[in-house]
Amino acid sequence: SIKLLGVVGHGGGETRTVRLSFVASAAGILAAFGVLAAALIALKAAGLTVGWGIQFQQPWFLVAMTLMVTVFACNLWGFFEFRLPRWAADWGEHSTNIPGHTHGLGGHFLQGVLATLLATPCSAPFLGTAVGFALARGPVEITAVFAALGLGLALPFLTVAAFPGLATRLPKPGPWMVTLRRFLGLALAATGVWLLSVLATGSGFMAAAVVGALAAAAAGVLFLGRQRPDGAGRRTPVWLAAAVVAAFLVPSWLGETPGGGKAVATSLAPDPAGAQTLDALWTPFDEAAIPKLVAGGKTVFVDVTADWCLTCQINKAFVLSRAAVVAALKGPGVVVMKADWTLPDPGISAYLARHQRYGIPFDAVYGPGAPGGVVLPELLSREAVLDALEKAAGGKKSG
Repeated sequence: SIKLLGVVGHGGGETRTVRLSFVASAAGILAAFGVLAAALIALKAAGLTVGWGIQFQQPWFLVAMTLMVTVFACNLWGFFEFRLPRWAADWGEHSTNIPGHTHGLGGHFLQGVLATLLATPCSAPFLGTAVGFALARGPVEITAVFAALGLGLALPFLTVAAFPGLATRLPKPGPWMVTLRRFLGLALAATGVWLLSVLATGSGFMAAAVVGALAAAAAGVLFLGRQRPDGAGRRTPVWLAAAVVAAFLVPSWLGETPGGGKAVATSLAPDPAGAQTLDALWTPFDEAAIPKLVAGGKTVFVDVTADWCLTCQINKAFVLSRAAVVAALKGPGVVVMKADWTLPDPGISAYLARHQRYGIPFDAVYGPGAPGGVVLPELLSREAVLDALEKAAGGKKSG
């Protein structure tokens, strides 16, 4: 949403300005991936668990991202003008000598960083293999793969930089952009709601509700500050800072022990009854029990999922909840295990690492015909699941 607004904002602009701003966004993406690679290398060297998207397991990260998208939404709605610190906003301004360029390149760089942070909850359909390959090896491989990942995410920005006419030939900014800004602000607000739903799974509904109320209060403070700049607006920074500090303290104050919240995207299922039946089938993940079950002739289906993994929820809604798949999973001799990775779990992390995976979705089927497991693709299909169940069962149809 933010970058789309940046594209249309360049309508009728100068070619050099467009090129440099999009190069700056691409540089922000590459820099963010460089930092991620360095952090993962350091964590791995320290013997800690590493994985893709694990920052979404941390309540403070979810609170920070919720507040950030709220602030950006308020900016798009016109509640306030977003101004970076002068050193950041002016970065690149004087060195590039762009005529009429008053915003510098720092803002575009930070947009690239934000794009990277919001793009890391899932690993489908191709990212899981790449990240698994990198994290199973050393610093050189991690650095090389993450550089390639950054280049891939930055490619659309680099394309506009190479062909700035894609942006400059758009209509010049005008009143029509007000409507667009409001729509894109709603998209960011929806992202904030999704982040709160993930927070509710780990810290409880009350904690998520209070963080949401504080985010809404921060938006209200920004709005009032815009309406009354000479009155209440003078105290806007104080009230805003108080809301932010309180939001970060909420998970510690009101956080609950997770009780296995429902998946965020369950409502997406085309067959709600199938989704409910599937929920009733799940048993807790127990890796140690799998060989015993297989030795006893059982077929075991393992689904590693998390409420912050949208691809996992899509797999559940549109594949695992389908009638034919549910019927197979309900068949005699089939055990269905759910490994919930919404919150940190060393056992699940170790299980993924043994399969050379460091991100999700991850699904595998074990049975007499495949005691070592049949690993399914990140994006599931009805045929893939049914074929894996048949193969693991030793060639006999499940159910």
